[in-house]
Amino acid sequence: MRNLRRLVCMWTVMCVLLSGFAMVAVAAGPYHGNVQSRIYHNSSCRYYFCKRCTAVFATVQAAQAAGYRACKVCGG
Repeated sequence: MRNLRRLVCMWTVMCVLLSGFAMVAVAAGPYHGNVQSRIYHNSSCRYYFCKRCTAVFATVQAAQAAGYRACKVCGG
C-alpha cells in the first residue's frame, strides 16, 4: 500500500510539472526577442531560449514595429 501511494504521488507530480511546461510553451509565442541586442529569433533558432530573450512577439511585424531586427543565424 505504501509503494502504491508513493507511485501515485510521483505520477501526480509528473503530471503537474508536464502541464506547467506545456502552458509555458503555449504562452511563449513564435518569436522571442533579446531585450539587450534587440534581435528576434524564430522557434527553430539555437538562440530562441537565450537568457535575455524575454520579449515575445506573435508576428515578425510586431517584432519589427517594436524596433527589433531579424537574427542573422535563423533569419527571424
